[in-house]
Amino acid sequence: MSVVYVAGAQPGAGATATAAALAALWRRAGRRVALVKPTALDDGASDARLFDDIGGTSHSTPVQLGELDQAAKAVEAAASLAELALVEGLPLLDGDGQATQTSELARLTGGTVVGVEPYSAASAADIASRWRDAFGDALAGLVVNRLPRYAGHDGATVLSPGLEAAGVATLALVPEDRRMLAPTVRQLADHLDATFFTWPSEDGRLVEHLLIGGLITEWGGNYFGRFERQAVIVRGGRTDIQMSALNFPMSCLVLTGCTEPPQYVYQRARAEKVPLMVVKRSTMEVAAALESIHERVSVHHAAKVERFAQLLGSRVDAEVLDRVVNLG
Repeated sequence: MSVVYVAGAQPGAGATATAAALAALWRRAGRRVALVKPTALDDGASDARLFDDIGGTSHSTPVQLGELDQAAKAVEAAASLAELALVEGLPLLDGDGQATQTSELARLTGGTVVGVEPYSAASAADIASRWRDAFGDALAGLVVNRLPRYAGHDGATVLSPGLEAAGVATLALVPEDRRMLAPTVRQLADHLDATFFTWPSEDGRLVEHLLIGGLITEWGGNYFGRFERQAVIVRGGRTDIQMSALNFPMSCLVLTGCTEPPQYVYQRARAEKVPLMVVKRSTMEVAAALESIHERVSVHHAAKVERFAQLLGSRVDAEVLDRVVNLG
């Protein structure tokens, strides 16, 4: 049995997505994987549910001094039923920038460590030093996450070689991706305090594009037909624009400045199984509110796990993954 311990640099670094994606990749390679969340800085319930949904094993309790032995035993119990135990551990730093007990937990589980480091302007030497100090020889390498498009050259020619020169392997450079940043229809509705009129049961759809339907001087297909996973936002009185938009795929339709939709729009949205919601605020107010929608976004969605597995799998080869497992 091998143990791989995934740790993020801080909360939100991408450790949950990385652990889930690695589990998917190793399972596709034919390995029996136990995906474990043994402990967490908060209650860990969302991560635990995600791991359960994608076939993992979870046991999550708040981290307190003296409980790490119990967390390690949870890993051992889950791993006894599998060939590989993939553990999402604690981040290097908590939300206040304070060091956690992640080094000790990794030691207790006996795992090989995969670190997840969000791309930043920090020097490769400083990044490598932090991870080496925390995990020493147990560190297999880093997944550098959320690499902006403009930084692709820097990541490949400066950061990755710099980490290697400092003694830390770069396992993968994973770019930013729209789907990973997408809210669900439910998160959008909650953020806007919207009222559903059709298909609230479809609230798990992802919204990758926000499109405001206004005065259009061309065929609606040129405007509304560009994207599929879009939320179309239209003023409640513009039935013509709403009906035009409903000719094309979307995640949801949001009507602003009203308390109920026009009857024709309601019937069409219901027939097309499009979630339809209304918001009392104006379109301008809705647009302003959506500037902070990212605060509700999380990785807890099966489509996001699948997308991250694609991104990671296309940037790390099978030999590297095998080497990580064999080290564990």
